[in-house]
Amino acid sequence: MIKIGNICINKYILAVFFIACSSLFAQTSINAKISDTKVGVGEVFTVSVTIDNSSGRVLIDNMSGLTLRGTSQSINMMYSSGTFKSIKTYNFTYVANAEGKYVFDNITVKINNRTYISNPVEIEVVSAPTRNDDSYTPSGNRFDDFMNYADDIYVDNNISKKEVYLYEPIYIVQKAYSHIPVSVLGFSKIPDRTDFISYTDSSGYNAFTEIIDGKRVSSIPLKREVLYPVKVGEKDILTTPFVFEKDGMFYDRVQYGEETFSIKVLPLPDKKGFENFSGGVGNFVFSTKVNKTNIAVGEELLITMEVSGEGNTSIINMPKINDDITNYFSVYQPKIYETNWFDDNKMIGRKVKEYVLVAKNEGSSVISNVDFCYFSPNDKTYTNLHSAPISLTVSGTKINDNSFVNNNGEEINTIAIRNSFLKEDKNFKVISINIIYFYILALIIVCILIYNSKKINNIKLSFAKNNDKNINTDNILEYYNSGNRKEYCKSIENLLLTTLKNKFNVQDDNILYEKLNDYLEFEKAKEIKNIIDKCKFELYSGKSSDNEDYHTRSIELVKYIKELKIKK
Repeated sequence: MIKIGNICINKYILAVFFIACSSLFAQTSINAKISDTKVGVGEVFTVSVTIDNSSGRVLIDNMSGLTLRGTSQSINMMYSSGTFKSIKTYNFTYVANAEGKYVFDNITVKINNRTYISNPVEIEVVSAPTRNDDSYTPSGNRFDDFMNYADDIYVDNNISKKEVYLYEPIYIVQKAYSHIPVSVLGFSKIPDRTDFISYTDSSGYNAFTEIIDGKRVSSIPLKREVLYPVKVGEKDILTTPFVFEKDGMFYDRVQYGEETFSIKVLPLPDKKGFENFSGGVGNFVFSTKVNKTNIAVGEELLITMEVSGEGNTSIINMPKINDDITNYFSVYQPKIYETNWFDDNKMIGRKVKEYVLVAKNEGSSVISNVDFCYFSPNDKTYTNLHSAPISLTVSGTKINDNSFVNNNGEEINTIAIRNSFLKEDKNFKVISINIIYFYILALIIVCILIYNSKKINNIKLSFAKNNDKNINTDNILEYYNSGNRKEYCKSIENLLLTTLKNKFNVQDDNILYEKLNDYLEFEKAKEIKNIIDKCKFELYSGKSSDNEDYHTRSIELVKYIKELKIKK
């Protein structure tokens, strides 16, 4: 606890405040990318907009031939050289409906009072599917039953491997499929992960349409998870159960997704000859670089070692620099930071170790013998990666040299990342005399609306009753006779729901459901439910029911509802 005058500030709150403020001084860059360069009609792709060191509002124009199916956001934080860096990604998932080339060249991003435009991205849509060999489709009797409409919802649990080495990543992807509109309320319990290091990425449960075997289904990504086993032997992995609510006032909540997988965790092979093993299990690349090669006595030198790839970087022990360098430099305690993120359904990690050195003696030195050892599960062997030697020259006078070299000793040209600045929006002052008047007026209007809310609701219900006269059964018959099932189902559903809501003088579906239980005969309520359910199913799935007649019985039910006597 820190005390300033009479004010006490928790040190953790203060730390968070300074972290948040530090991001304001970092450079902001914006980048757009697209998941595919070519897709087939009916296939899904994603446009991702990444904002470094800031967050904003991303706007993408609608395009004829493409349908936006959902959006999601993710954020990664990393710490480097005493500063925090945030990377926020906005994902837009589309389904392709028509052939052609589509260019997203007007992706605008609003940050604070400024509007930027990102780099353009392009995709081509062709008639034939492009993912027949690579795309994953569930299989098995349960999924076949679902595709034949034996059930409304199916949750697929896909596990990458059932026999792995210690620390090798295991991926679990959970995805829901549905024939009807559903809402995902969340998970009912968190599975035990005692013998694993676990990273998860739960989506926003945004649905999009997929075409599977010529049938249209709704797909909802639920969860991506990567597990790193820390104990050998036979293990059971329980997947996460999710709770769904079918749209509509007549449905109950249901649970799907819980499943148990048995896996075998193998120990790592003997490390003889690879005593420098870092602990990394996966596939990695390694590099060493310096910010300059010619240094004057008293100047600082930054040495950066980086490991990146697919695997758990948190357990990796980074290599050390050779001791000979201390003859020419004072070496300070190194800083280590790391970040992990999902790239598609793979977990990618990056770990960096930074040394700050100060030149103290003239002469020449070489950074050599820096190697990184990891175990590759695919090759079933240990691998040593060596960085090329880097020659350093320390002189007695300051040299104006800003060259930057990598582990091959080649100079790197730095190119500044730029974004097109469109315009600066007009500042909105929260406090001004005119705005205060506006706030007071708005507050008075809100108070009047709240005070008269009951009267307004009665007027709304009265208007709804008058609207009931506009429901024309002739139109319903016309839709039926012409085979226009979409408008026919909409009209039938509207006829029944409007009649019910006007009869009971309510608009809330939950209250309406209680009224039906209180005043309608069980068989009548069940019949109303059945007709509405069939209409919703046709509208959502697009599956025709051979021009089935719903209106004859609906008109009789409407008459029954209107003649129903309600006790006050």
